[in-house]
Amino acid sequence: MYNRCRCKHCRSSFPDLPSSVMVYAFLIHTLFPGQTKVLFYQIFGSDTSGSSTVASDTNRSSNKRQKCKTDIEYVASQVHSEFQFRRSVAGRTVDDDIQALNQEEQLPQFELGFLRLPVGAPFADDKIVVWLGAGNTCFTLVCYKQENRTLAEHVLKTLIRHLQDYLRVLNQPAEASLKADRVCLILNRFLPDGALVFMNHRVVRGIERELEVLIKT
Repeated sequence: MYNRCRCKHCRSSFPDLPSSVMVYAFLIHTLFPGQTKVLFYQIFGSDTSGSSTVASDTNRSSNKRQKCKTDIEYVASQVHSEFQFRRSVAGRTVDDDIQALNQEEQLPQFELGFLRLPVGAPFADDKIVVWLGAGNTCFTLVCYKQENRTLAEHVLKTLIRHLQDYLRVLNQPAEASLKADRVCLILNRFLPDGALVFMNHRVVRGIERELEVLIKT
């Protein structure tokens, strides 16, 4: 079972941001051999694909949720396949990453990847996937094709660092599902309403102080 972000805190803390989003979705999923498992996801944007007529609003909403779930699982499986291929070619093992995690204040070396999802695979328009994976955990942004990839990578690294600080999600991936409210708090601060925002050290430190108060309450 995985969680979508429904936290009451997931309202933008940046009211002056433009209404358009640069990120369609964020997800955390496993990198275990075999089939990947989505642990958490949040969708910010909307897919413009047409849909067949349904009998009621309830059915329409149910169909939309199911499609979102299927789309997210497809993205996770594509990233998972790419990561496993790279790991096998490089001869890199999970133990290498775990050893780095066991060293205090040190993150493992992440594998960085970019994937292009053409129209229909699975979305109605082109999407770019930016992902960072290490050990048994992967963090993925599904972005619109016009996004700034360098900024997306930077924001993703910032998210990972704070998710590790507050949830130890690299050591215990299941925490992303078990403590989805904390994931929501961090996500809302560093990826407000799906907007890629460059934040300097002073801004980040202010957000960290805010998170420390919220997470303790």
